[in-house]
Amino acid sequence: MFTATHTLDHATEAIDTLSPEHRQAIHLAYYAGFSNAQVADLLGVTPAVADSRLTEGLTHLREALRVAA
Repeated sequence: MFTATHTLDHATEAIDTLSPEHRQAIHLAYYAGFSNAQVADLLGVTPAVADSRLTEGLTHLREALRVAA
């Protein structure tokens, strides 16, 4: 059985496995609530690069969570 703390620990560990670029893009988009265009602007990259970082980061995050579970 998973507790809220156990699940949070897994999520924190999974986020820690991401590259700094992926982690930063995900933080800006999902924790800070910025749009993809705003994320691109804040990171100084093109919208395509920001989209790629978000997509790849989420893919890696899902895999890390699957392994941690």
